[in-house]
Amino acid sequence: MNIQHLKAFVLAHQLGSISAAARTMGKRQSQVSQWISDLEIDFGVTLLERTGNSIRLSAAGEELLPMMVHTVSQADKLTACASALSLEEPTLLRIGIDNYIPQSCLQAVWVKALQQLNVNLEVSTNSRKALLVGLDDGSLDITLLTEHTTLHYSDFDYCRLGCYRDVLVAGISHPLASESVVTADHLSAYRELIWTREAMTDDEEVGYSPTYATFTELASLVAVLQNSVGYAMLPYDQIAPYLATNQADQRLQVLSTDFEQAAMSRRVEAVWQHGLSQTEQGKLLLSLIKTEHALLVE
Repeated sequence: MNIQHLKAFVLAHQLGSISAAARTMGKRQSQVSQWISDLEIDFGVTLLERTGNSIRLSAAGEELLPMMVHTVSQADKLTACASALSLEEPTLLRIGIDNYIPQSCLQAVWVKALQQLNVNLEVSTNSRKALLVGLDDGSLDITLLTEHTTLHYSDFDYCRLGCYRDVLVAGISHPLASESVVTADHLSAYRELIWTREAMTDDEEVGYSPTYATFTELASLVAVLQNSVGYAMLPYDQIAPYLATNQADQRLQVLSTDFEQAAMSRRVEAVWQHGLSQTEQGKLLLSLIKTEHALLVE
């Protein structure tokens, strides 16, 4: 059994054809096909059922696929870690932050990182989707993401850090602000303002209201709220200054609802390249992120 053979099989399944796997690996189609055949001989089972130019997993292939994916992932991790150990320490670390995460939660991390690390740092914000692309193409070393549906990252190392709190807010003069408890029926009668941070996609969740407006820029959304138009679900740390202002006509008010009896928490996860924790500077930065963030710990 050879790791290259396992990778050929996994890629053929993921990409839908042996020719696509060959192009990705930079090999001839005949060679990749032979690798998969050799793997079938080694295992004594048929992994792929071939019909013309199409392939599909056999019953044995379906059963063995998860273990092969795990083995390939671990082999890639081993290679990355060994490479990091053999090279000199990095001189630059690039960190991407989901632009929905309150920056105030990370200020202490950057202060201590700049004091203790002997590397250059590049810290940027972007959408979750763009940050994951950055990890995939190697342009980012670490990302801090609002947790989504992914439970396990096989291609990266990761750690769940804590959470920030979302609140439902409206302008102080908005009709909803006079309600002691807001119901879903109340919300459906008014326009919902949504901070998208990126383009809307087909998998957007259903909102509270049939009418809505989307904003990629938080300042514009807040300005509309301050004029008592609509309501929005926003991170508390992002809008806290607007709750504390002395200008009553510009203030925002947190709405209490009957359908959320507990604080609405959004978990944050750190995701980083394999091998980074094997470098002295990478290990130190990851330690600071884990210990110095100001996220709520559940």
